Amino acid sequence: MAGSARVFALPRQNSLYPPPVPNPFVHEFNFTLRDKAKIALASVTLLPVRLLCIGVILLLSLPVSILGSFYCQESSEPIAQWKRSVIQYVLTCLGRAFLFCIGFIQIKVKGKRAKTTDAPVLVVAPHTSFYDGIVNIVAGMPSIVSRSENVHVPFFGSCLRCIQPVLVSRLDPDSKKKTVEEITKRATSQGKWPQLLIFPEGTCTNGTCLITFKSGAFIPGVPVQPVVIRYPNRIDTVTWTWQGHSLRKLFFLTVCQLSTKA
Repeated sequence: MAGSARVFALPRQNSLYPPPVPNPFVHEFNFTLRDKAKIALASVTLLPVRLLCIGVILLLSLPVSILGSFYCQESSEPIAQWKRSVIQYVLTCLGRAFLFCIGFIQIKVKGKRAKTTDAPVLVVAPHTSFYDGIVNIVAGMPSIVSRSENVHVPFFGSCLRCIQPVLVSRLDPDSKKKTVEEITKRATSQGKWPQLLIFPEGTCTNGTCLITFKSGAFIPGVPVQPVVIRYPNRIDTVTWTWQGHSLRKLFFLTVCQLSTKA
């Protein structure tokens, strides 16, 4: 009679398939029936009130927009310190009021912003939304790296011009070189220029992972202060991605929320 064979358990082998990689450019909603009912109710009660308040804020920003168009043209030199302080204060107040009107009632800030001489560049990630301008408002309106098309947006464009942004043109083949040179000049000015806020990812993602940073913020070789921005809401109505929802739809849904956290 043959002896019974002995069976040995082999250790579990690692899978040869790579782990799934999240797609950072996709964003979808998962609204419950209750969520949809709340949005429908808010669209006829909360939305009109907030739109009226937003209209008032835009009217108040009109003088700033006009002054920005005439007195804050592109220049190779920073504006006077007292002018910059006045502009930053006014724009910060208007920005805070605008955020409150669209539902950003609770904005928590952790940590302390470094001085311009200690960290000339603020590096913000993940870049998930057009609402990420919140960081600029909370930081007191430093200069920012932005697309050149943004200066042509009504109201916003003139206000943007007031903080002397570094503009990037996707139509100019030499724009990348010019942008790096301008960032380097400002970052190494020993406080002559205001702090520069940069989103190094260069485009919006859904925040599930970071994409490769552009090198522009780091080429000057100066200290940078990293800034993380989050929107800890049960329903994400702020994320704006290439394969997602339109700016208009996201704005409508955000305004229809009782409050949006950042």
